[in-house]
Amino acid sequence: QLIGEAYQLLRDGVGFSASEIADVFAEWNKGDLDSFLIEITAGVLKQVDAKTGKPLVDLILDEAEQKGTGRWTVKSALDLGIPVT
Repeated sequence: QLIGEAYQLLRDGVGFSASEIADVFAEWNKGDLDSFLIEITAGVLKQVDAKTGKPLVDLILDEAEQKGTGRWTVKSALDLGIPVT
């Protein structure tokens, strides 16, 4: 959660690009904040889409599609008379 919030603050608050944020995360990873998650996040932020030349992270849509599994789960629980908690 904190990595995501730091990313958003650096992008929206400071105006950094994905590459600049990757550099910040890589620098953080050299000190007390050394973490596998920060390391791989910096690597992901450096990825560029081959077709558009844009940072890959900027092309990822912030949405999820419905696949019906939630409805299936609730219906099965109702049929079996058990709570879904």
